[in-house]
Amino acid sequence: MGEIVRLRSNSKIWAGAVACLVIAQALASMLLPRSYRLTAITDSIIFVLMVSASVAFARNAFSGPRRQRLVWILLGAGYAIESCSQILWMHWELVVRQTPVMSLGDAWIFLAWTILILGFALRPHVEPTPQHQRLGTLDLLLLLLAGLYLYLFLVIPWQYLAPEPHSYGPAYKFLALAQDVVLLSIVAHGWLHSSGRWRHFYALLTVIVAIDTILEYVVDTLVEAGIYFSGSWYDSTTAACLAGMTFAALMAHRLEPASEYGDPNGERYWRWASRLAAPVTLILPLLAAWSFLDRSLPDPVWKFRVVLSLAAIVVFASVGIVKQARLEKELANANHELLDASLTDLLTGVRNRRFFTNSIEADVQQVLRSFVSNPSADLRNRDLVFYLIDIDHFKKVNDQFGHKIGDLVLTEVARRINSAARLSDAVIRWGGEEFLLLSRYTDRKEAHTLATRILDSVGSRPYRVEGANADLRITCSIGWAVFPWLAMEPKLVAHEQVLVLSDYALYQAKGSGRNRAVGLLPAGETVRGGTVAPAIYINGIPASPVTTPGPHIEGAAGPDDTTAPAKTNAASASS
Repeated sequence: MGEIVRLRSNSKIWAGAVACLVIAQALASMLLPRSYRLTAITDSIIFVLMVSASVAFARNAFSGPRRQRLVWILLGAGYAIESCSQILWMHWELVVRQTPVMSLGDAWIFLAWTILILGFALRPHVEPTPQHQRLGTLDLLLLLLAGLYLYLFLVIPWQYLAPEPHSYGPAYKFLALAQDVVLLSIVAHGWLHSSGRWRHFYALLTVIVAIDTILEYVVDTLVEAGIYFSGSWYDSTTAACLAGMTFAALMAHRLEPASEYGDPNGERYWRWASRLAAPVTLILPLLAAWSFLDRSLPDPVWKFRVVLSLAAIVVFASVGIVKQARLEKELANANHELLDASLTDLLTGVRNRRFFTNSIEADVQQVLRSFVSNPSADLRNRDLVFYLIDIDHFKKVNDQFGHKIGDLVLTEVARRINSAARLSDAVIRWGGEEFLLLSRYTDRKEAHTLATRILDSVGSRPYRVEGANADLRITCSIGWAVFPWLAMEPKLVAHEQVLVLSDYALYQAKGSGRNRAVGLLPAGETVRGGTVAPAIYINGIPASPVTTPGPHIEGAAGPDDTTAPAKTNAASASS
């Protein structure tokens, strides 16, 4: 009860009113003799307490996370159904003044507790992963349907088709006991695997369900002995248990659930639900066969059970098909995520060399088809350009600031290259501090423009280093070449050779002062607005270099002084 102190003021008033009702019920049981008045007071208080529990649980759906709303709605609905059963019970006791041996209210109570089991089985203290929410809920739905099927199979025939109290009573008590044990196991599991206020929440639930389970069968014994009457000490205990449910719901109001990500207990929990749902489904054909072969049953019961079992097989098979479809979708998503992870560099988040190996052939064939199928058409935006990008003097960064800062700088450089690239381009970590940008559907005459954007994006703004007094100056060198090398003969030079030309161009860029881009075009070709140097021969291939300078950083000491303070105070996201 110490948790009540931590309730909000309106919840304290609510809890106090509920406690007063329990006290009033206890006083009525002690002071009033067995009478119509005592029955009316008791039934009314029990009804109000059921409604209170229903509203208290349902209210949590408006304050909790979206994924947990279903849990609170189910718990509220469970007690709402039980309230309806209590209204029927009050009609029999207060209006008809005769309680039946077999009542429709029994079915409502069974349904209410089945919904409560489903609600608590979804674990309000944990926010499930999307996978568990999709698949685990289906497993629990199968168990819910199995409970309802057993009730219809074992109880309903003896209540309506061939009324037989001696068969009805044991069947109903057996299923009610099974419900109690299942619910007790679920809340006890929550008690053992939760913490903080959630642990107090489940501890209270465990005590309530345990007491209710024991006393329910004590009362059955008293009823059979003719001793029980409405308003007896048992009803005082029932009122206390219902009030405890309201207290538990108030304790959980605005209580944040823990995340299930990375929780091994969560994995084990949903695993048992899945394993239990499978054998329950397999029982259906056995019950159908038993019903069909057992001709000793009354004819209405025999027909009902056979038809019910066949219908249940169809329903369970449908749910199973839906689950299988979701499992296949989950598997496909997991495989896609695994493939994506295998093609992604863990540090920088860009693609890795395995991605290049897997995709380059498709890119090359796409380019060749565009050139070979219609060589006389406009050749713009058909080229594939390889940009090899290397961070200048990156070893000095690691030596001076350590590898942790070096990794942050490397990640920020990758982000800046990505920001300069187009959506159709692919940024690949080629190795160490070297990147490859694969520019698709581009125009060779504009290839130097992207190189300029990359140089500017990487080098124009300083990199803030935590704990240092100066911002870090980082520049890069770029070497690029185009594929196909010759537009009129696209298959003459393979893409592997073009990649070698890019590497040669990068070597030239670093050897001529760094912080620049050097591109190679077939001899005689030019770029728009650029300067092309005289042709040179690389492995027997005539090429024309295109040089693009990088951004000038005011205050830099020189091309080799990568750690010189920059006059600008702009900070990047690298830290």
